[in-house]
Amino acid sequence: MKKIYSLLSVLVLTLTAFAQTWDGISRTTWTTGDGTATNPYLIETPENLVYLSDMVAGGETFAGKFFRLAANLDMGSKEFPAIGKFDKGTNSATGQEEENSLYFLGVLDGDYKTIDNLLITKAPATTGAIGDLPMSLGGVGLFACANTGTIIRNLIIGAGSVVNVESDVVGAFIGKMEGGILENCANLGTVNGSSMTGGLVGAMTGSSTIRHSVNKGVVATTGMMASGIVSQMEKNAQVVGCYNTGAVNGASFYTGGILGLIWDNSVVSNVYNIGKVSGGSTFMGAPQAIVSDVDGDSFRIEKAFYVQALTVVDDHYGTGKTADEMKADDILTALNTGIDGIAFVKDEAGINNGFPILSWETGVVNGISDLKTVNPAKATTGNAVVRDLSGKMVATGANALPAKAGIYLVSRPGQSTVKVIVK
Repeated sequence: MKKIYSLLSVLVLTLTAFAQTWDGISRTTWTTGDGTATNPYLIETPENLVYLSDMVAGGETFAGKFFRLAANLDMGSKEFPAIGKFDKGTNSATGQEEENSLYFLGVLDGDYKTIDNLLITKAPATTGAIGDLPMSLGGVGLFACANTGTIIRNLIIGAGSVVNVESDVVGAFIGKMEGGILENCANLGTVNGSSMTGGLVGAMTGSSTIRHSVNKGVVATTGMMASGIVSQMEKNAQVVGCYNTGAVNGASFYTGGILGLIWDNSVVSNVYNIGKVSGGSTFMGAPQAIVSDVDGDSFRIEKAFYVQALTVVDDHYGTGKTADEMKADDILTALNTGIDGIAFVKDEAGINNGFPILSWETGVVNGISDLKTVNPAKATTGNAVVRDLSGKMVATGANALPAKAGIYLVSRPGQSTVKVIVK
């Protein structure tokens, strides 16, 4: 069998010894760009990303400013300080809402680069309790929170990343979303929280939108609300053109493949789930393939599909299909109906075991670099861990590349994870 690797991937396997890994301490300002749409600030190193977190922690919102990743970032599995802080709630003594949150209100374009080995185990410090109620309810992720003006796009969180926090409202990309857009993003890492935990976003409210994004990482909670995309939606929030392949494991109420609980004019459409959903309550908010539960009737769930043989559970609000049916043209047509452009395409390269993929995923694969045929005997990986795109480990050690065609994530100690294409 001939093996074809992206030129970048093959070269990086031997050259990434020179790649920069964050030491857990250093931070430096960006030196390129002026923050405009045509000349964005460039995030070129892990230290630049940490500096962004420091600036937002100091009160800088970067409203209307533009950033772009210029390289894959290896965060070294060192504790990363979440960007921003969600600190909002009702003062029980006065009955007044108090807002002390710190938001990033700019645009971060990942340029389809990967932030890998991201580690977050601590929630941002809030102002604490006022009266007898806490000021805020969680908010943990790469970005603790988002609001109107926040746009995070074209970004991948790598399989070596872990968000594991004893806190509420936890997501790989955003904790609490009170506005803004998350689009063309993928999470391959692990996400664990106490409650209200989603593969991409912890919870959404207001005019928040997640579109054309995917979770492939494992999601779990020790409490209620675990989901592949977002745990809870309210007040006109939208999830459009997304899918989940990661396992979702809840411990209490509202465990769902796409979301846990929806109400108040929110919309979920053009989605599918093939990730296993398990655990939690069976009498209220029972585990479901798409959405665990709804509140009232002012919501919309449509064109939502699942494969029961893979999710293990059914769903009243979704349409069950066999694996072969999910890969057929009519489902692809349904997933693309009613949304702008072409969100889903056929999985011609075996990226997702033949199930539909997002159109930008094909672009990322084809855009890594020119492909180069190499001699498999010379394509050594060193002391590597090889995972498929769901994050499942498929091989370890030297010369660990599988013979089966597909796209794999290759990680070596102290180095960035890289993609390898095998055909």
